[in-house]
Formats: sequence, C-alpha cells, structure tokens
Amino acid sequence: MAPVTVEERGQKAPLNNPGGSELLKRLGGDSGVPFFAFLASDGSLIVNSIAPPRNGKKGGNIGHPYEPHEVDWFMVMLGKAAPAMTPDERVVIEKYLRAQKK
Repeated sequence: MAPVTVEERGQKAPLNNPGGSELLKRLGGDSGVPFFAFLASDGSLIVNSIAPPRNGKKGGNIGHPYEPHEVDWFMVMLGKAAPAMTPDERVVIEKYLRAQKK
C-alpha cells in the first residue's frame, strides 16, 4: 500500500504529494476522495474504486465501502486484484465491511 495525499487545501495543502493529482487522474479518480486503486507490479491499473452502474445504481467512486452496492464492488475488486485470496479470507473482509455503520 502506498497512500498518496491529494486535494488538501488551506493549511493542509503542504501535505499533498507532488504529482499526486496527476496520478489520481491517471488511475481514473476524478470524483473525490477517498479513492483507491489496485495496481500490477509494473504499475498498470488492475481495478479502481469507480464502480460501474449496475442493478439500478448509478455507479461512481465507492470511497470507503459500507453501502451494500459499494461492498459488492469492493469484493469484485478483490477478485480481480487478489485472485489467490481464499474464500475464507474474502469472507472475513466482507463480513467486516457489511457490519460497519456510518
């Protein structure tokens, strides 16, 4: 994991990583933060947190997933980015995310 700080303003603006905004755009992030992406070892994009529209939902950045459709997309992301993850490991993550309250 490599966090990149972007979109800070005012006194927090110095926290922004140089080049962070350009990286955010390159990875498909244009609808706010938090935004995240899974990358291959060569730096290419595997999948990002921009969910496609489906099942009557408009899609868009899931941010920190807690709504059912957001967790659904996050689990799809894990399937793409971590195919070796076991079903038992996936269940632990999914249960945690679905149990959250905002």
